[in-house]
Amino acid sequence: MLLRKKDWKEFLPLDDEEKLNQILKDIARYRGAYQNAEEVKVAQLWSAILELHKKNMTLHKRLYMLEDILEGMFEKIRKQERERVELAKSLEKF
Repeated sequence: MLLRKKDWKEFLPLDDEEKLNQILKDIARYRGAYQNAEEVKVAQLWSAILELHKKNMTLHKRLYMLEDILEGMFEKIRKQERERVELAKSLEKF
């Protein structure tokens, strides 16, 4: 009697299994490259690393953009606060 061997991913928490399956779907575009590799499994892992690196760089770019926006907003608030303090000081002298 042959027993069907369970897929190891089935032992992961459901949300982690879904995330892993999404990564595998994402790297399917590199299939032509890694299937022609001498060590397919290793090439598939490098493809996954590449895909995750790309996503990480996209997140970094978005984070830097948000930091620039927030820095501009904070600078404007600091300038308004300085102007308010200066106005208050000039009114006190008057």
